[in-house]
Amino acid sequence: MKKTFFERSSDFLLAMIRPIVTMIMRRELKVVHSGDVISRKSDPFIVISNHFNTWDAFVLSKNIKKPIRFVATEIAYLDLPKKLGMKFIAKTIRKRVGKSDILAIKKIYDYLNKGYSIGIFPEGDNTFSGKTIGIFENTGKLFKKTGVDIILCKQQGGYLSQPRWADNFSKKGIVHTHTETLIKKEDLENYTPLEINHIVEEALDNNDYDFQREQMYDFKRKNRAEGIERLVYYCNKCHSVLTVFGKGHDILCSKCGKIGEINKYEFIEGNEFDNLVDYNEWQFSHIEDVIESEFMFVVQMNIVNTSKLVNKSLGRYRLHYKDKVLTLSNNKSVHQFDIEKIKYPVNTLRHSFSFDYEDITYNFKEIRHQFVLYEMCRYLNGTYKRK
Repeated sequence: MKKTFFERSSDFLLAMIRPIVTMIMRRELKVVHSGDVISRKSDPFIVISNHFNTWDAFVLSKNIKKPIRFVATEIAYLDLPKKLGMKFIAKTIRKRVGKSDILAIKKIYDYLNKGYSIGIFPEGDNTFSGKTIGIFENTGKLFKKTGVDIILCKQQGGYLSQPRWADNFSKKGIVHTHTETLIKKEDLENYTPLEINHIVEEALDNNDYDFQREQMYDFKRKNRAEGIERLVYYCNKCHSVLTVFGKGHDILCSKCGKIGEINKYEFIEGNEFDNLVDYNEWQFSHIEDVIESEFMFVVQMNIVNTSKLVNKSLGRYRLHYKDKVLTLSNNKSVHQFDIEKIKYPVNTLRHSFSFDYEDITYNFKEIRHQFVLYEMCRYLNGTYKRK
């Protein structure tokens, strides 16, 4: 298949801005690369990586010279600057997380047939806690059908440089990448989709805290605990819900005081857990207590026009949770959502939570507690990755 004029224009623009973006990225992240550097002349392939933040695509592209078309969540298109960049320059393949999307699959095949490679983050979301979060069950099936090499670009250190929950990122971040051919195209037929999934999950598996125990980088991040409430929803000292917050480097609870401090190596001092991966696993083990609790916070509520991918603002609302029901109210209207009927929950960036409810897509913005909503949905409704 021949490339269209717009696709050729996109290739030209990306080649022009690539050095500029790389220079900007260097102001925040140093990329330490090992393994293969993939030539522009390579046959089309699928490149996979673990997901830590919005720099991911540029980190991968630094050592892969062949043009890549990345699969991106369509909810990210709600941000206008990102929408313009992804739609008209990067020509990303938009896909709603959790939903079967025939058009996205067709686009993947079209781009491969035109000589492009495809970039996929099989987790579908970047980690809040620092550990990979599992892949979609249909990943192996897709890879087997494409019949192209599967290239791995594994990243380590990027999360701790710029934790998803944090108000402040490091300006001296370091991310290590390693690139290699994970499965050759001629070997794909020897594996079942489930076996491919297992290979991919093992290859992507990463815990940034384990990596940091070996490296012990000082990322020189300011006010390291501020924003921690985006991740931590359950105090491990007094067992209260949505009382944890950060001030400076200290992790505080509004009911029982200081519960820890994040040191210059990003480990927690003065707490039972010295890292947020273990803390997060522990708090999820108490998710039933959270579901039985009652809490409140404020959000900006929007309805998503899914055909145009724009938000229609409904205004600021007080979100009150009790008995598995979210009640959002202001002086104009009241909306209620039964959590057990919420479908396709997805977190975007640090401040956005979207979901489908009775065939309408909603988007909560300016939210500092979206992770607790996501975890409650995951526990009550099952993982959307079984699709």
